[in-house]
Amino acid sequence: MQVKIYMQERFHIGDYMNWMSAKNFIEDILKNKFKYLYMRKNLNISTIHLTFKMDSKSHNLQMSLRFEKKWCDILCFISPTVLTEDSKAYWQVLQTVNFLNWYIKSWGRFYIDDYNDLAYSLRLDYNVLEIMPDECAKEIEAAVDYYADLFNSFLKLCEGEESYNNIKDLIKNMWN
Repeated sequence: MQVKIYMQERFHIGDYMNWMSAKNFIEDILKNKFKYLYMRKNLNISTIHLTFKMDSKSHNLQMSLRFEKKWCDILCFISPTVLTEDSKAYWQVLQTVNFLNWYIKSWGRFYIDDYNDLAYSLRLDYNVLEIMPDECAKEIEAAVDYYADLFNSFLKLCEGEESYNNIKDLIKNMWN
């Protein structure tokens, strides 16, 4: 409720949220409402980069938030990259991505990006952010939640040590 009050005080009916006000609002969510600890780096005036320590000694979760004219693009991925295009696990990861997108029904989507990252992408339109701030905050946090629940399983899958069927069963059991 506090987030909605903040938005109502800051923006009046007919006002348009621009990228700078959206950036300030999302930064406020990250500081005051986000349950995860992160290391922050500003890459430039319109891009924030976050690093989350996950349950791994060798990998972490990266999140970038890029503020455009009318929306914010959020991208999460495991770093360093685990999957390679010629990996025997590539097909298993692709099947898992398709299952995740079918199963989770969130605003974002999983995919394998051009760098072979097992990535999660979310676009928040500023009009939606203004109208539904609590839901947008939950969607940003959910992006990290998915990786928090499945981080080591994702690593094992990408390294070929786990199968699609095992991950699918794990997801069904965990999120039922």
